[in-house]
Amino acid sequence: MISTSPAMDYFPYPKEWETEESHSMAQTVARWANQELITKRLEFREVYAHQMKALDILSRELGLDEMVWSVESGGSGLLAPTVATTLVRGYEEMGRADPGIAYVSAMKMALACFLTEGIIGPHVTEEIKRAVFSAFYAGDMKLVSIILPGLGDAGQAARAMISGKEAQATAERRGDTWVVRARQARPMNSGFDAHMYAVIAAAENEVMLVLVHADAEGVKKASEPLKTTGLQASRNCSVDFNTVEVPLQYGIPINLATYKRFITWIDLLCGAVAVGSAMDAYAILKNWADNRVIKGGMPFRDNPMCAAILANLAMSIMNSRLLVHSLARAMAQPEVFGIRNVEDCFVLAQSASLKAIAECWHGMDRGMELMASAGYSKEWNLEKHWRDIKTMQAYLGGGIPAYMDIARAFFGSGGNA
Repeated sequence: MISTSPAMDYFPYPKEWETEESHSMAQTVARWANQELITKRLEFREVYAHQMKALDILSRELGLDEMVWSVESGGSGLLAPTVATTLVRGYEEMGRADPGIAYVSAMKMALACFLTEGIIGPHVTEEIKRAVFSAFYAGDMKLVSIILPGLGDAGQAARAMISGKEAQATAERRGDTWVVRARQARPMNSGFDAHMYAVIAAAENEVMLVLVHADAEGVKKASEPLKTTGLQASRNCSVDFNTVEVPLQYGIPINLATYKRFITWIDLLCGAVAVGSAMDAYAILKNWADNRVIKGGMPFRDNPMCAAILANLAMSIMNSRLLVHSLARAMAQPEVFGIRNVEDCFVLAQSASLKAIAECWHGMDRGMELMASAGYSKEWNLEKHWRDIKTMQAYLGGGIPAYMDIARAFFGSGGNA
């Protein structure tokens, strides 16, 4: 088998879970990563137009966006959740190249997996799948922005709580439409450039996933993208929905369990992005350390203190990669892991993703300090990985909401995030 990236070979994962499709996809994404991004870092590093061009090549020309949609819908038919391990391998390679691009893609892929794996039931018909597939993927590449429940806004009236968080939008049925309202909703990604918003909204007696076209009457984006430290490929902004009318079929009722499944897909793919990012950080740090010496002529990596810091990053990657691949396997084959229901898998995803992202970032953080001025300089690219993963952590909600989800599951803890 041809190695996708030298750094990948150092960090084991259960290859018996890998399929021919997994390996083929990883090779394809690795070639894309090397040709379109890694070899052009100094020239294009965080140029938004180039980032979108690279994502367009991966999404449309190489067929990533078609993967998990059924043949009837217009896709390739590698259906979720059995494709979970394949996606992890692909998003590891994407994270190695550019975590910001990988994050933008992961949000859209998580939504696609959620809509196609059948867990929502009969509400997502083949007609809806074809319509959504066309809206998201046909023609030019489209960006999809996810709006999940958040931590609340003291300046607004309280809204429905969903798994410890407050809905940012409401949906009201009016005849053959849903009327969606929100003020200064904060998307997870790409709010400024979105073609469509996937909004978790509170209705009168249920929770809805509502798909809102960005050009619908009443949608108002902030005039400028938010300034963030990282994830420059994801230009975000707050969004208002001023009595936006959406066709009835674009509102899909979900319950708490199916909402948690959506979050599980996001956790899985973002965990893979963090692992891939840390692998490239390892390659950067190894390249830097190979020819460094310290006082007395001792190789840098032979100094016990330096070696401990180098080892910390390697350990973080090894542990995190095993966690993320185990999560993918648990999603594809829940009975093998003793997973009883969606709640079990959700708790595992929250735990695995939180741990993997935090561990990978911490390893990068120590490595960047070890490199001193080289670690903070743009030409080595380590600081970009550091910024991107830290910003991704923030958008995913940080640790406390996940801790509360886990505490509710294991200890019956009350309270909200």
